[in-house]
Amino acid sequence: MKKIIFVLNIIETMEGKKKQERKVVHLQIGDKHLYYGSISRLFDDFTEDELGISYYKTKNNLSKMGTITTDKCVIRQGYIITKPKKR
Repeated sequence: MKKIIFVLNIIETMEGKKKQERKVVHLQIGDKHLYYGSISRLFDDFTEDELGISYYKTKNNLSKMGTITTDKCVIRQGYIITKPKKR
C-alpha cells in the first residue's frame, strides 16, 4: 500500500512540473490587437456587427479552425505558455 501511495505522489509531482498552458483569444481589429481569456468576454466588448461574425459561429468554429477572418477583423485562438510554479 505504501508503494502505491509513493508512486501516486511521484506522478502528481511530475504533472505539477509540466508547463501550464492557458487559452487566449487574440482579436485584430484595424490596427489594434486585443487579447481575451474567453470568447464570451470578447463579445462583452464587441457586437456581432462590429466583428462581422456571431458569438455562436465563433464559439463553434474557432477551436477547429484556429483563425477566423471576416471583413472586419481577425480572431485567433492560441495558448500562453507559463513557467511551472515552484513549491
